Amino acid sequence: MRTFDLAHDNDHWKQLFETHFQSLQSLNAISTLWISGFSKLGLDQSKRPQAKQLTLALKPYTGYTFIQTNENVILDQKSWYTMISNYQMPLTHFVRKPDELNYCDEPDIWHDIMGHIPFLAEKNYSDMYQLLAKTYLRALDTERSDLIIELDFIGGMLIELGLIREATGIKAFGATFYSSSEVKIAFDPKNQIPFSRQALTSGASYDRHSFQGKYYVIDSLNQLVELIQQISDRI
Repeated sequence: MRTFDLAHDNDHWKQLFETHFQSLQSLNAISTLWISGFSKLGLDQSKRPQAKQLTLALKPYTGYTFIQTNENVILDQKSWYTMISNYQMPLTHFVRKPDELNYCDEPDIWHDIMGHIPFLAEKNYSDMYQLLAKTYLRALDTERSDLIIELDFIGGMLIELGLIREATGIKAFGATFYSSSEVKIAFDPKNQIPFSRQALTSGASYDRHSFQGKYYVIDSLNQLVELIQQISDRI
């Protein structure tokens, strides 16, 4: 278990931001959805943001409360989606080192903030994520394994590792790409796959211990909303 050290966290945050943001820009990978949300946060890029600051920033937009924890674990799906459905999100307690950008074996606040929070500042994304969370919890109650497989695909292969087609080209949609050098692998065209409905039952799943190597491209956020709503309608 790593110990909290704000001075080191601030230094690591600054180094990560400077190097990784340059990579995202050089790949022309940043989505308009993410950059719009990020601009609402008002972050000082030289130091790690605090939970209270992030909560205040999102209050006028989508109203999430961010909860700083002393934990360094990945929540089970039920706990995660329960918190999301209540407009809450936990923050883990350390920032990875710059030399861990390729792979960090523990969940960290760099991923929490850079990967998820800019998207959650956008109402259309937040509404989609609320629908996903509530649909997942309803599906758990029914014990429908077929629905859970499809929703897990969305949560892993699209929310964490998806790409999205925009007017200026394919952009990073998955939260992982905004906190990991896996974005470089995803922007090799041979690793990109147009999303189809059949992919939901393909058995593809998110493995956080390695780079996935194939990345699905959705056409729009509306396409994802319609997909989740179709699953919800089957419950």
